[in-house]
Amino acid sequence: MRLFIPISLQRFLWGVLVSAVCANLEAQQFASSQPFMAPSPHAAGLQQPNQGPSQAQLYLENQYTNRQQNPIQLGIPLHHNEPVRTAGRQQDITRNLPPLYSQSRRESDLLPNQIQQINSSQPVFPSTYELYPESSEYPEFGTMTDPEGTYTDSIEQLCAESCWGWTVLPTDLLYKSYLAGPKESRLALAILHEKDIGWQMELEAGARVGILRYGSITDGVLEGWQLDIEGAGPPRLNMEEEMDLDATDFRVGVPLTWRRGAYQAKFAYYHTSAHAGDEYIERNPGFQRINYVRDAFVLGGGYFPDPDLRLYAEIGYAFNTDGGAQPWELQFGAEFSPVEHSGIFGAPFWAINGYLREEVNWGGNVNIMVGWQWRGDRNNHLFRIGLQYLDGKTMQYAFFNNSEQFVGFGTWYDF
Repeated sequence: MRLFIPISLQRFLWGVLVSAVCANLEAQQFASSQPFMAPSPHAAGLQQPNQGPSQAQLYLENQYTNRQQNPIQLGIPLHHNEPVRTAGRQQDITRNLPPLYSQSRRESDLLPNQIQQINSSQPVFPSTYELYPESSEYPEFGTMTDPEGTYTDSIEQLCAESCWGWTVLPTDLLYKSYLAGPKESRLALAILHEKDIGWQMELEAGARVGILRYGSITDGVLEGWQLDIEGAGPPRLNMEEEMDLDATDFRVGVPLTWRRGAYQAKFAYYHTSAHAGDEYIERNPGFQRINYVRDAFVLGGGYFPDPDLRLYAEIGYAFNTDGGAQPWELQFGAEFSPVEHSGIFGAPFWAINGYLREEVNWGGNVNIMVGWQWRGDRNNHLFRIGLQYLDGKTMQYAFFNNSEQFVGFGTWYDF
């Protein structure tokens, strides 16, 4: 039996079927022409029923109840003013994301009482050991350096004395010899002209070295206490008399020095004795030889207003004297010597020194040097060349009452 359907009804059903197929094709074409967009939490909240905030969201919102202190609300896009609840299915997606710093621990697994509020004004932030006590996979996140403002200029304060120690035979000195000091122990050669006796060669065969230091164990910073020894024999050769030896003063000493930052101090003992040369005595038969001797203690100090500039002064008292020597002496001066290691190019220097002695009624001399210097690449040894001018009482104590005026050229090596 054939089912009878009126022609008008058949036409209506065919029309509905064709319209549905066309609408479906148009919808598929429109969807394929639009770019893929990630679902918006705001749109999701409008389309789906509100399932309520999670426990973690409630805890975070309670932490930031005062919106004046925290104007940016968690979970809200920047162009919205009110908080929006995130859909539950999106919370499941965030649980599957890898946590920060550790892939074995999910941040969402932390209990609410483990979430800490961090104050951004704190100088040091909590380490990962505080946030994740049982995690030790990334120990480098456990420590952070102190703020730069807490640093000091003293190596002792930086290391809390852990950078101090004993050093046998240290390379450098904590209290350098005075550059223009005429009686310092060093290696030197100077050709000088004196207005009355002509050309003279002033030599010095000596050195000053460190024996023991308790202080900085790195040569980059010089601080602490140090015991030195020094010794020199500065002869004068007369270039007008076939290089005859006119005189020499022998010196030996034991300085104990201290330095910290821009300040330094020295307490030293030294012995000096003067001897006239045999050739000089033969040329001057009426010369009365003296046995000039000094055994003295010296207390000195220096200050660096700039790393390249030093001001210094010292006072000495001789407890044993002979040959016309008197107990007291004063020495003071200023010197400019760049501390930077400038390699083969070197750098300029200048120095001025005053030396007063009781034995010549508090007269003395002034010594001025100016020239060029080179500092050691691996130590602070100093080699200098330059001009020298000395005016006043002689520094050869065999003739300590004589006055001299020298000008000339010299080279000096300081340890």
